[in-house]
Amino acid sequence: MTRPRTVLLLHAYPLSAAMWQAQVEALQAAGLRTLAPDLPGFGGTSGGISTLPETGRELLARLPEEPLAVVGLSMGGYFALELLAQAPERFARVVLADTTLRADPPAKQADRRAQADRVLVEGRGFILDAAREEHSAATFRQVQPMIEAASPEGIAGALRAMAARHEGRSTLHALKVPLLVLVGAEDQITPPDQAQEIADAGRGELRVLPGAAHLSNLDQPAAFNAALLAFLTA
Repeated sequence: MTRPRTVLLLHAYPLSAAMWQAQVEALQAAGLRTLAPDLPGFGGTSGGISTLPETGRELLARLPEEPLAVVGLSMGGYFALELLAQAPERFARVVLADTTLRADPPAKQADRRAQADRVLVEGRGFILDAAREEHSAATFRQVQPMIEAASPEGIAGALRAMAARHEGRSTLHALKVPLLVLVGAEDQITPPDQAQEIADAGRGELRVLPGAAHLSNLDQPAAFNAALLAFLTA
């Protein structure tokens, strides 16, 4: 079994690679290299996500030619599944956190597209308001500057790309490398039963993190890091 030396970290919506700071520090302290790109329109980058397949191809073209571990949380998990669908041979281990293999139902697709239209007219204020309600006060303080750094065009592109994504079950059925699934016990957006679906489809290990909600790496970084490092360094 190949033990990867480099870990690709794919961030959640509507955040940036800054969400991975605690994980980058822990991984590097364990002797692993890290790649944590800002997806288009986030972290102060220009442009926006066109579609998951197209942005996935662009991301793959920039990755080193070596077996990688990929870690994706929420929207980052959708991108991880896209990369695995396009180039499974590039990855040696997979971590999917607080995400789902399901495609959006029609009502959710419509809601995302309506939000995409709205953010281009009104700006990101209502996105910040929703995040304030969704996360603990401590986690919101961490994500607020990341959301404020996201461009309206970046947010809109991500919303439309997520609405158009396909189910990831077939990709997980074809997975031939170790899989770890992490989820916050209090995640209301992609709850533990959906994490179990991922683990079952990919024949992986599920770890439920007590005291964590949808951004489990920020809610409970010590527990998240312990599970991540044990999996990647085994």
